[in-house]
Parts: sequence; C-alpha cells; structure tokens
Amino acid sequence: MTEVLTQSWTTEEQLENLARMKRNKEIVRGVITSVGTKKARVLEEGKYVEKEMEVALFLLEGGIHAYCPANEFSDYEFKSLNGFTGSIQEFLIDHLDLEAKAAVVSVRKADQIKKAKFYEDLQALQESGELENKIFEGVVWGFNPKTRRVFVRINGADCFMLPNDWSWERGRRIEQQVNRGETIQVKVLRFDKENDLIQVSRRHTLEDPFKKLERLKDMDTVAGVISGVDPVHGIFVQLDVGLEVKGIKPSYLEEPIVGDVVSCRIRSIDRKNRHAKVVIVNYPRGKKKRKDVGAFLFE
Repeated sequence: MTEVLTQSWTTEEQLENLARMKRNKEIVRGVITSVGTKKARVLEEGKYVEKEMEVALFLLEGGIHAYCPANEFSDYEFKSLNGFTGSIQEFLIDHLDLEAKAAVVSVRKADQIKKAKFYEDLQALQESGELENKIFEGVVWGFNPKTRRVFVRINGADCFMLPNDWSWERGRRIEQQVNRGETIQVKVLRFDKENDLIQVSRRHTLEDPFKKLERLKDMDTVAGVISGVDPVHGIFVQLDVGLEVKGIKPSYLEEPIVGDVVSCRIRSIDRKNRHAKVVIVNYPRGKKKRKDVGAFLFE
C-alpha cells in the first residue's frame, strides 16, 4: 500500500536548520529507519512532480525526518533499498517542500561531491608516490557470488576487491566473512581515473600471519581448531594467528572432526610458498561427538 510522506519537521527551528544545511550544501548524516513505497517529490525535466516510488526514510539529529527517493540514492540501480535499512548514510538536503513539510535528500549528490575530492586526493598521492602507504576507511557495499568480488565504498566512490585481497587466507571462505555495511580498512592497489576503476585490498593492511607463525616456531605447542577434514586433501587446522595450515595426525590419536580444539606442534614453515604444517598432539577439551545421521531410525 502506498503511503503519503509524513512531516519532516514540526518546529520553525528544525525548518531553519534544514534550510541552512541546504543553502550551505552541507553533507549530513542520518540512519535509514525504514524503506517503503510512498508518494515522493521527484525532479523530472527541471520540475518536481509527485510519483509513487520506493523511498528510504532517514532520521536526522534532533528528531528530523527526511526522505530519499530510490533514484537519488545511488547512480547504481538497486532492486530494492531494503538491504540498507539500519545503515548510516551521508546526503545533501536536496529539496524542501514547504507545503507538505517534507525534506527530500540525495545520497547520490553527496557521493558525487565526496568522490570528486577523493579522486583529487588519490591523484596527488599517486603523483607523490605515497599512494601505497595510505590506509583508507571504507564500507562493504556488496558482494558478487559469481565473480567473488567485494565492493567497497570510500568517500562516495565505488571500489572493488578481488577475493584473495580480503585476507591472507586466499579467499577460500570469503562468502562467510564479508558483511554488508561493515567498516573496514583498505589500501588502494590501482587507481585508473580515466576508466573510473579503483582496486583496493584489505589484506595489505593486515600483518602477514606467517610472520606471526614464525615467532611461535620455538614454542612446544600451539592451539588450533579443526577447520576441515577431507578424504583426499587431509586435515586443516585454523590457528589463532589467522592462518589455516595442513594438519598431520599420529596414528594413536582419534580421527578429528570439524570444530575440535587441538594442541599442535609446528613441523614446518615455508613462507615463500605460503605453506605450513603442524602435528596434532592432543585434544585438550576432549573429542566432539560425531553425530550419527542414521540414529533417528532407531529412536
């Protein structure tokens, strides 16, 4: 059911604040409290007309409400804005409908301003040779399960990340690790202004876990969790340093299952080829019980 927009402001002070922010083209922050189909004022051929469309409702500081039509949310056309409910966005006050007492905002126009400034900064860093040393803060914008690319928004610019650049784990379980709306730190690997391409990496902001592992090589034992058991490829152990390594089980120990906590002894580290092996020596918390999938037949 289509709803008419409710009032954005209730006092003259709120209206004056909105008018000031619009006049000064201030970039404002707000949280999306709901998304729905409403009658909204949309700019068409230089004039604002009322149309039914998907609208994101924002809550601003001071209890002010504002509305962002779907066509002003992004240059990219989303199937729905529902996935952004609860997220914090930045926008410009685009239009004040005095008759309806409704503030219409544009995330897209704020992004254009931020993006232009961001590109200037990237260009300057690239020319000075400092780009690879700069860490930026971005928000995970999306994930493509087919290409397994992660999309990150930084200062209004859409950047992409290849799966192996998410972490040092070579992107094996990236689908389980990427959370839309998560704030992450990245470095820019490639900036192509002409083709509007920015490639980023989260991995390049993280310490190489092989360095951490080398600091532990003289320890008697290290803790880990069984992360995989494959009949062909063998046992895999996730260590606390953020590294998944090959595990070897002595014949006297029971076969592990995923989730078992184990204590291990480091057997080898090959940092150049990104390989390491550990020998499982104990199950300090005991063995997990293997679920008998056929047990229900005899209950």
